[in-house]
Amino acid sequence: MMHMNRTLVGAVLAAGVLLAGPVSAQSTEEVNSPFLDALNARLRAAGAHYEIAYAELLLSRDTQSPHTLVANNRTHRLASQFVECDARRHPGCDITYLVDQSDGTALSWQTVPGGAVVTLTNAVTEAQLDASMAAWDDFRCQGPNVVKVADTGADPDVVDGLLGQGSVGTTFADITHAGWLPAAFFDAIAPNGSASILGVTFTFVFDGPSGPTDVDGDHRADVAFKEIYYNRAFPWGTGGNESNIDIQSVATHEAGHAFGLGHFGKVTVDLATFEFHYSPKAIMNAVYVHEDRRILGTDIGSFCSIWARSP
Repeated sequence: MMHMNRTLVGAVLAAGVLLAGPVSAQSTEEVNSPFLDALNARLRAAGAHYEIAYAELLLSRDTQSPHTLVANNRTHRLASQFVECDARRHPGCDITYLVDQSDGTALSWQTVPGGAVVTLTNAVTEAQLDASMAAWDDFRCQGPNVVKVADTGADPDVVDGLLGQGSVGTTFADITHAGWLPAAFFDAIAPNGSASILGVTFTFVFDGPSGPTDVDGDHRADVAFKEIYYNRAFPWGTGGNESNIDIQSVATHEAGHAFGLGHFGKVTVDLATFEFHYSPKAIMNAVYVHEDRRILGTDIGSFCSIWARSP
């Protein structure tokens, strides 16, 4: 079964707290969530030197009023960031990424919803993920190169094993596109999550004796690695068919989270015309409405505020 609700909004699942949208300009709903705390307890029991700080979600959300605020985010930068040339991650100063080919297949409507369902092979989806990473690499701002690490076949994912979807693997890159997982994975994240969660980016940070480390003194926790997961219960595509969710549009958004960007922009929908309005429009808007792969001015400015370096 493939879910067809196309209004997708963002939320932040943080260790100990769930920050959920939609939100008003004056307030943010905060609900205690034991989900990441439980995962971190398992990591501590296993002797891990890292913990999950938070997870950025894209969610499906029905609107309830003629003119509804869908998202109003101003988080240009996340509360944790990669430290340049951090030897705890790997030698050198590149930002590395890996695509887990073992979970690379997705489902797609061949033409229209309810018609023939086709399988997108890993070769097809991986090319879309590569394009999303290359898009951000074009805006390096004199920052580090983005380098792909080959998938050797060893398990590179952590969260899926923590949720009982296989074993707890070993990370081999700074950013892992962990692939398309079944409904049970997303239902483990939230009740009936498979019907609402389109994708999720988990942020892991390094632990020290007193909690997350901050070796560069920027008042942000040091990122150890990131994992991105996509929901196989939704219909995916490679562009040109609005019946499917465009892989590259969503992957570029999720890669933005992986590079340290938060959700940004005020998004409203007028149900009389079902038109969405953005202030401003950005790839990091917390709403997926249709295919749009553009990395726009606010996105570039936010990215360069993190990665700008002297020539």
